[in-house]
Order: sequence, then structure tokens, then C-alpha cells
Amino acid sequence: MSNVEKRSEATQLKLEKKFGQSPVFVASAVLQNGGVPRNASPACLLREAIQVISCGYEDKTEWGKEVENITKFFNF
Repeated sequence: MSNVEKRSEATQLKLEKKFGQSPVFVASAVLQNGGVPRNASPACLLREAIQVISCGYEDKTEWGKEVENITKFFNF
């Protein structure tokens, strides 16, 4: 495995830790202006959206913890 591949894999793992294992969500997080990957179908986007909005998904990611903290702050 080359150094570039190792860095790419490390970056992917870091993004998954932050945003979870939804490949569509991770890909959209790295796009310069947001949005969704061009090759994502509407059905795929719907499946990923349902997964990402579930409470179980939030509990397993740094992003989910940040969202939870913000929500708690505004719902005091």
C-alpha cells in the first residue's frame, strides 16, 4: 500500500469517526460547497437520510454528539 493510499484510508476512517459510516453522508461532508455525490440515486439518498436521522446513528458519531449538545442547549 502506497503512502497516498494509507493517507486516504486514514482520512476516510477519520471522517467515518466524525460523521459515521454512511458513505453518502461522508462524501457530502467533503464536497467543497456541500451537496451530494453526483452518482447518488434518489433511492440511495433516501436510505442514507433515514439512516443518518436515526438516533442510533447519532450515538455512534462525534457529529451526533455535537448535534445532541446543541439540541440540549436550546431545549433547556
